[in-house]
Amino acid sequence: MKYQGYWYFDKEIGWTSIPSIALIVPPVNLIFLNWYPNQSRLFKRIIYFICWYVFILIYEKLALLPEPWGYFHYGWWNLGISAIVDPFLLLILIIFYIYWSTLCFGILVKNMGSNNL
Repeated sequence: MKYQGYWYFDKEIGWTSIPSIALIVPPVNLIFLNWYPNQSRLFKRIIYFICWYVFILIYEKLALLPEPWGYFHYGWWNLGISAIVDPFLLLILIIFYIYWSTLCFGILVKNMGSNNL
């Protein structure tokens, strides 16, 4: 169900928004996680987080420019809501990444130990 909060290119559900979603969101998430200073001091992680938060808001504002530059449109959503929600989304991404990588590392170590028996 489409709630008309925001959309890419057209208000209708269609193929035109798939490239923008598939080619922007996953690579940006991977870049964010790849460069995340996981082993660094808390201060450095906070600065990294804030820089990405500001970058995301600036990018969203630029994507809202009128056509032909902008391709993102708001319904009832606005930049203020994004400013509130984005930190939680970034934190969820970090927590999931740390949990998943720890889980996978534990499984890898366990499997390596059982292969040596």
